[in-house]
Amino acid sequence: MSAIWRWFTSLSQTSRLALGGGLIAYGLVGEYVTDRAADAFGLTPTEEDKQKLKEMIPKISVVEKNQTQSTQDRDIESQLAELRKSR
Repeated sequence: MSAIWRWFTSLSQTSRLALGGGLIAYGLVGEYVTDRAADAFGLTPTEEDKQKLKEMIPKISVVEKNQTQSTQDRDIESQLAELRKSR
Protein backbone atom coordinates (compact mmCIF):
# COMPACT_ATOMS: atom_id res chain seq x y z
CA MET A 1 0.00 0.00 0.00
CA SER A 2 1.16 3.47 -0.68
CA ALA A 3 1.81 5.98 2.05
CA ILE A 4 -0.93 8.27 0.77
CA TRP A 5 -3.55 5.51 0.99
CA ARG A 6 -2.46 4.63 4.54
CA TRP A 7 -2.64 8.29 5.50
CA PHE A 8 -6.10 8.62 3.95
CA THR A 9 -7.48 5.50 5.65
CA SER A 10 -6.08 6.64 9.00
CA LEU A 11 -8.26 9.77 8.86
CA SER A 12 -11.59 9.78 10.63
CA GLN A 13 -14.72 9.18 8.58
CA THR A 14 -15.72 12.83 8.85
CA SER A 15 -12.31 14.01 7.67
CA ARG A 16 -12.39 11.62 4.69
CA LEU A 17 -15.85 12.89 3.77
CA ALA A 18 -14.71 16.51 4.04
CA LEU A 19 -11.58 15.84 1.98
CA GLY A 20 -13.57 14.02 -0.73
CA GLY A 21 -16.19 16.76 -0.85
CA GLY A 22 -13.47 19.39 -1.02
CA LEU A 23 -11.80 17.66 -3.96
CA ILE A 24 -15.10 17.40 -5.82
CA ALA A 25 -15.86 21.07 -5.14
CA TYR A 26 -12.36 22.03 -6.29
CA GLY A 27 -12.91 20.14 -9.56
CA LEU A 28 -16.30 21.74 -10.16
CA VAL A 29 -14.95 25.24 -9.52
CA GLY A 30 -12.05 24.50 -11.86
CA GLU A 31 -14.44 23.43 -14.62
CA TYR A 32 -16.48 26.60 -14.22
CA VAL A 33 -13.50 28.96 -13.99
CA THR A 34 -11.73 27.37 -16.97
CA ASP A 35 -14.69 27.97 -19.27
CA ARG A 36 -15.07 31.54 -18.07
CA ALA A 37 -11.33 32.23 -18.47
CA ALA A 38 -11.33 30.80 -22.00
CA ASP A 39 -14.20 33.11 -22.91
CA ALA A 40 -12.47 36.11 -21.31
CA PHE A 41 -9.17 35.52 -23.14
CA GLY A 42 -10.84 34.76 -26.46
CA LEU A 43 -9.73 31.14 -26.56
CA THR A 44 -13.03 29.75 -27.80
CA PRO A 45 -12.75 27.72 -31.02
CA THR A 46 -13.88 29.31 -34.26
CA GLU A 47 -16.04 27.55 -36.82
CA GLU A 48 -12.90 27.03 -38.91
CA ASP A 49 -11.20 25.29 -35.97
CA LYS A 50 -14.23 23.08 -35.44
CA GLN A 51 -14.25 22.15 -39.14
CA LYS A 52 -10.53 21.28 -39.09
CA LEU A 53 -11.06 19.09 -36.04
CA LYS A 54 -14.00 17.36 -37.70
CA GLU A 55 -11.84 16.61 -40.76
CA MET A 56 -9.16 15.03 -38.56
CA ILE A 57 -11.54 12.46 -37.08
CA PRO A 58 -10.97 9.08 -38.75
CA LYS A 59 -13.84 7.65 -40.74
CA ILE A 60 -14.96 4.18 -39.66
CA SER A 61 -16.81 1.91 -42.01
CA VAL A 62 -18.06 -1.63 -41.53
CA VAL A 63 -16.83 -4.27 -43.94
CA GLU A 64 -18.75 -7.52 -44.16
CA LYS A 65 -16.57 -10.61 -44.29
CA ASN A 66 -17.32 -13.18 -46.94
CA GLN A 67 -18.63 -16.45 -45.59
CA THR A 68 -16.57 -18.38 -48.12
CA GLN A 69 -12.92 -18.77 -47.25
CA SER A 70 -10.24 -18.26 -49.80
CA THR A 71 -7.62 -20.93 -50.45
CA GLN A 72 -5.04 -18.75 -48.75
CA ASP A 73 -7.19 -18.50 -45.59
CA ARG A 74 -7.60 -22.28 -45.44
CA ASP A 75 -3.85 -22.79 -45.91
CA ILE A 76 -3.05 -20.37 -43.10
CA GLU A 77 -5.55 -22.02 -40.77
CA SER A 78 -4.16 -25.48 -41.49
CA GLN A 79 -0.61 -24.23 -40.85
CA LEU A 80 -1.73 -22.73 -37.53
CA ALA A 81 -3.40 -25.99 -36.55
CA GLU A 82 -0.20 -27.92 -37.33
CA LEU A 83 1.86 -25.47 -35.26
CA ARG A 84 -0.50 -25.85 -32.31
CA LYS A 85 -0.24 -29.66 -32.49
CA SER A 86 3.56 -29.56 -32.62
CA ARG A 87 3.84 -27.49 -29.44
